[in-house]
Amino acid sequence: MADYIMADVQGDINSFNRLLDKIAFKSGEDRLIINGNILDIRSNGIKILFTVKDMVEKGDAVMIKGNHELFIQMCMEGTLTERNWVRSYDESMLKELQKLEKDKQDELLTFIKGLPLYIERETPKFGKTIITHTGLMNDYLVAGPDECIDAEASIRNAVNNDEYGYLISADIHYWGHEKLNKIDKYIICGHVPTYQLGPEYKGRIFRSKKYMDIDAGSGYRERGGRLACYSIDEDKEFYV
Repeated sequence: MADYIMADVQGDINSFNRLLDKIAFKSGEDRLIINGNILDIRSNGIKILFTVKDMVEKGDAVMIKGNHELFIQMCMEGTLTERNWVRSYDESMLKELQKLEKDKQDELLTFIKGLPLYIERETPKFGKTIITHTGLMNDYLVAGPDECIDAEASIRNAVNNDEYGYLISADIHYWGHEKLNKIDKYIICGHVPTYQLGPEYKGRIFRSKKYMDIDAGSGYRERGGRLACYSIDEDKEFYV
């Protein structure tokens, strides 16, 4: 059994399927962790969300909620207007959602609301590792007397107080080495396309001693972005 992580597929179901083929993903044996934002920028967002939902129900995947999944949830609950959605995101994806029968919409909403905001995994390379879409949020850090940052408690604190703020946060990417070194567990996140962290990271996974960003920019192909997959067991990277 092998564990893999993807993030920020952005509705690109063709690249998603190609990458599963590239890693020779075996249903019933391997497991895929999808670290948020499976949908949104491109059309096919609803189709890929149902595909992943099926994988989760079969035990082939674990999906973590990203900000785009939260936005869909808010739109379906009526707390994000269609007008505000269309200002920022692909209208075709919203139209796909509206075409669904009411029972399918309810099914999708229940699935999204039940998604975890993080999971913890023991990894061969990094030991105890937190996998979450956005990393950590400055306003809700939990630290002990030794100033060590409790990553899991910090995420719970942020989500309990401001789920929306947490899921749009990019704070961890602006921390210096001194602050990063205080985190008690390794973190694997996405959310920020790596080309924004420096031209040398365009289209590839960003790694540091305390965290990894696996959003290689699938939603920004015009900027050289690619869809990335990280093999937890082999510490290898795959791209399409």
